[in-house]
Amino acid sequence: MGELRLLESAYAQSAELYRASLSFEDIPGAYIELATSSLLAERPDDAILYAQKALPADPDNARSYLVLGRAFTAKEEYAKAADALSHAARIQPSIETLYSLAICWLSINNAQGRQQAAGVFEQMKQMAGDSGSLHVLFGRAYRDAGQMPDAIKEFQRAIQLDPSTPHAHYFLGLARLAMNEWKPTPDAQSEFVEELHYYPKDFLANYMSGFLASSERQYAVADKYLRAAVEVNPTWPEPWLYLGLNAFAQGDDKTAEPMLRKAIELTGRDEARSNYEIRRAYVDMGRILAKSGREQESDTYVAKARDLQNKVMQQSQQATTSLLLSQGAGGMAAMMPLDKRRENQAAPVGQGNVDSFARVDPTVMASANLSETQRTIAKTEEDDLRLILGQGFSDLATAEAIQHDYAVALRHYQEAEHWNPEISDLSRNLGQCAFKAGNYPEAIRGLSRALEEKPGQLPIRAMLGMAYFASEKYAEAVKTFGPLGIAGMQDGTVGYAWAASLARLGNVKEASDVLGQYESGNLSNDSLLLVGQLWTEIGDYGRAVATLHRVSQADPSLPKAHYYAGLAYIRWEHWPDARSELQTELVIRPGDPDATYHLGFVDLQEAKTDDAVKLFEQVIATQPDYANAQYELGKILLDRGQLQEAVSHLEAAARLSPEKEYVHYQLQAAYRKEARTADADRELAVYQELKAKSRPHIAQSPTQNP
Repeated sequence: MGELRLLESAYAQSAELYRASLSFEDIPGAYIELATSSLLAERPDDAILYAQKALPADPDNARSYLVLGRAFTAKEEYAKAADALSHAARIQPSIETLYSLAICWLSINNAQGRQQAAGVFEQMKQMAGDSGSLHVLFGRAYRDAGQMPDAIKEFQRAIQLDPSTPHAHYFLGLARLAMNEWKPTPDAQSEFVEELHYYPKDFLANYMSGFLASSERQYAVADKYLRAAVEVNPTWPEPWLYLGLNAFAQGDDKTAEPMLRKAIELTGRDEARSNYEIRRAYVDMGRILAKSGREQESDTYVAKARDLQNKVMQQSQQATTSLLLSQGAGGMAAMMPLDKRRENQAAPVGQGNVDSFARVDPTVMASANLSETQRTIAKTEEDDLRLILGQGFSDLATAEAIQHDYAVALRHYQEAEHWNPEISDLSRNLGQCAFKAGNYPEAIRGLSRALEEKPGQLPIRAMLGMAYFASEKYAEAVKTFGPLGIAGMQDGTVGYAWAASLARLGNVKEASDVLGQYESGNLSNDSLLLVGQLWTEIGDYGRAVATLHRVSQADPSLPKAHYYAGLAYIRWEHWPDARSELQTELVIRPGDPDATYHLGFVDLQEAKTDDAVKLFEQVIATQPDYANAQYELGKILLDRGQLQEAVSHLEAAARLSPEKEYVHYQLQAAYRKEARTADADRELAVYQELKAKSRPHIAQSPTQNP
């Protein structure tokens, strides 16, 4: 799949796929492919990293050095690039490698570099024989190094050797434009015409001839050349843009609109190309739409044009194009196709979609210049590869799940789904694995889809309901559990979650019915502890106590049974019974802070304040972060007038439980008694804010007792 994406010019996706392949099998050859994709995706640092990793396994691999050299060239580290390319040329000399090496030597921009480049050019002539095409290459190298007079000499030499040398007249015309600060001149224009004499379907010569004629308002001439360019390569937006601008300038809105829309469509996300020239399409489209009464759509285009114009200004201020700066070029130069990739009639390389699973973006695919037959073959191959990858990842995930490695298995089920979501039972397997991995949102997604595919799967329904319950989506849980009926209520795990969901929705009657069915089953003592707590939450304290007594009778030493019974009695306001249960719990678990605290709370209700203080202090001594104990002790000390100690405990409680409004209320009261007005006002404001959030329908009074 990485190879396919490379052929389709989806370089960023290709790199991600090669990187993924290495996580399964560390093949040296994959590093050079990854380096190549990274370079083409305009990630030279990655290309350098992976090319260097490829070399130890095959130190005589010319391609590794070639990629390394080009990556250093992209970073303008020409000395390093020349060193790498020299290695490549020694191992496997080729015109392509030598040409890249010569460019590096020229780019170093000193006498030695020029001398080295001249030597490389001679080597190229000896290898391939002197020809016009070679001199075109030499000229481009000199031009790219900013040595325009030398470039012109090479282009002229190419024409002297063979007037029909491809692109020789085109590049000579372009060089003369550059030398004349990009102002159209007859000698430059004549070179483009001469190029078309030999090659009437040359895209770049047609485009430049049309562009120059358009700039001089020779619209009929311009349209002739621009239409010829469109016929050769309909995927470039610029000819469409100028055809549209020409039509608009002549008042032909009907012709201009589809041309401009086509230019915008082909530009896609690559709006920065040609110095954001596509903004002109948005400007004229805004005017066309406004004139034809489509004001809302017009506003959208005008806003986009304004946004792109701002980007142009920002780039101009930052002087982004070194070529323009070095040559003092004006606005016209921004439209000249100097990019070497453009000169090879390839659209600019975009990052494309870096989602390695996604189909290739059509605008990226267009830059690959594949024929319709090649695209059909590529699609067929991709469809086959997706089936293989989907099933492979699914089978791998199943093997990992069997070994209880659920987190890793889930990731691979997700990859399988990305490649082929139609794999049989994939949603079910993914959802179950996610549930076991504790990833409840993903479990809900997978199990919901599985249930849609096969509605009668009761175990899947039960697990989906449990996932909703674990995610605190109680209404969805209740709805999901509903079709399970009595069997679900009596299930060892489902029944409790169902009843608890109803209780938390405030549906006490139905919660009691479900919980009663659940409790009628053969439950473990741990499950009965949960039942007892839920009866307390429902508010049926008698049943809560009865259930918890049943547990403690079955296992008198079971921790928490008496404690939860004590909590039920507290909610029931049966203070002596609560005391008895909590004291029994402390015999089983001496010093337990929860039981100790609640025993202190019972003492407070029975006006045994001194006993309560001792118990709260005991809790804080072992657990200073026990917020409730800090609060209750602080409140008692505040009532006794021991302000300094009270403030200390109340501050601790506020720090530990900042969400509890009543803590802030007591703290503000303590501050106010200490005459710390600013602190008191701050805490009062916090109290009022929290109170308003919890009960927005009740108007709060600054003196309202919490």
